[in-house]
Amino acid sequence: MNGIKYFRKKNRMTQSNLAKMLGVTQTSVSQWESGRNYPDIKTAKRLAELFSASLDQILGTVDMAEEDLLMAPSKKRIILEARDDLDEKEVVLLEQKMRLIELMDKLSPLARQRVIDRAEIYYEVQNCDAANAAIAQKVSSSSDSASEELVAEEAAAEA
Repeated sequence: MNGIKYFRKKNRMTQSNLAKMLGVTQTSVSQWESGRNYPDIKTAKRLAELFSASLDQILGTVDMAEEDLLMAPSKKRIILEARDDLDEKEVVLLEQKMRLIELMDKLSPLARQRVIDRAEIYYEVQNCDAANAAIAQKVSSSSDSASEELVAEEAAAEA
């Protein structure tokens, strides 16, 4: 796999994201990754710095295996062994996160970005719902207090 593509995927970036960071077009990134063109030396150095890699790795003189992008089995085993020290809720959360990582690794970059976008929207909606519920509770409790004060004033006026 091309070095630029390898590091872009490893960092879960789209070609467009990388292009914006470098101030180039998405087409340029695509051409670099396909081997039809190469970045100039300044851009190659910026890529190496960005990804903490060597120029050889960026320019593809060192082979980058796609399997390296997936969660290594040894890391997965360590995570699973740590489950014994966790309570049930933490184990469920850990399993959900591992499943999410496995699914994300199988998706195309575009599909991954769509999942992230939808998750962010869901998170915003969830926060708005919680904020609206808190506001409704405040309004309800303040109207209850106002009603109690009104009843007390009416009782005092009658007496």
